[in-house]
Amino acid sequence: MNRQTVSLGPGDNMRETAECRQLISPNAGGVILRSVAGLHPHPAYTELKLAVSSARLAVLKRAGWLAFKDPLLVTREGVIIDGYARKECADNLGISTLPCVEIDADTEEALHLILNRHRRSPGWNDYNRIRMVSSQLKDGFRELARFNQQAGGSLKGSSKLTEVSVRKRVAEAAGVSEGNVTKVDQLFNSDPQVLDALAKGEIRIHRAWLWRRLSAQKQREQLRLYRLKRSLTQPPKILAFKHRANNSSTLRRVSLSVANLDHLLEHLLSMQSSDCESSDSIAIGLIKFPCKAALLTTDLFEDLLARRSVNQHATFNDTETVS
Repeated sequence: MNRQTVSLGPGDNMRETAECRQLISPNAGGVILRSVAGLHPHPAYTELKLAVSSARLAVLKRAGWLAFKDPLLVTREGVIIDGYARKECADNLGISTLPCVEIDADTEEALHLILNRHRRSPGWNDYNRIRMVSSQLKDGFRELARFNQQAGGSLKGSSKLTEVSVRKRVAEAAGVSEGNVTKVDQLFNSDPQVLDALAKGEIRIHRAWLWRRLSAQKQREQLRLYRLKRSLTQPPKILAFKHRANNSSTLRRVSLSVANLDHLLEHLLSMQSSDCESSDSIAIGLIKFPCKAALLTTDLFEDLLARRSVNQHATFNDTETVS
């Protein structure tokens, strides 16, 4: 079997196991094959609903068996330390076993290993790293800081010193600056769409922090304008790749005569600002194309068709009344 082709048929488990053994990196020590069903993400990863990007999964799927050459790093209990994308890819492809290296580590130790292993890796940005530490370790840091204060004879009103110590420990564990930890703590009024973009790495902590005092609607508008600005500065090839990676649907091709296109443009120009919930503007991008063509979002195209149908029906009724 070609090692770049994944076999999904029943009864292929022995062949799959042989393929994995042949592809295991010779530098890996203590490699064993483990059931994919017995591997699971760290509790912090699950609690924060983190996920591997579709673009990363697409790259792994194209690599075939070579994507699984290096073993996953896991604890004996099956908590994944390194190999989240490979595990998810294996789930999607129906692969039942993967090469793994096991280590002895509890949940807290595993989190520290994850953070050290994935410094500056895609999907493990500063915001997500801070959240992982805060969700699992912050209470422990706070208790330790209080214990140290009591042991050293802390003064009255020293809670601020405790929080400073906790913030420093969170920053050290996450591998980020204390300033970013403080800014993340101040994002409690941020719009969910902004926080989602922050978690996906679309924007940085500082930008979300600058928007935090705006209303939710204005935050979403700032995010929309930021995305529009980025899309207009990126090469068309990059945008096309991102579309293929993030959208499972295929490009819908529609042929229109110049006359029909004129009608659609008339309806586009007649659209009122109230028709759009968040803004009265429509994003327009220019691309190089070998022929005359127009690219519209599905929502906009269907809206224009609906407007045209309503107007035609109204015109027909008016004609009947006159006659």
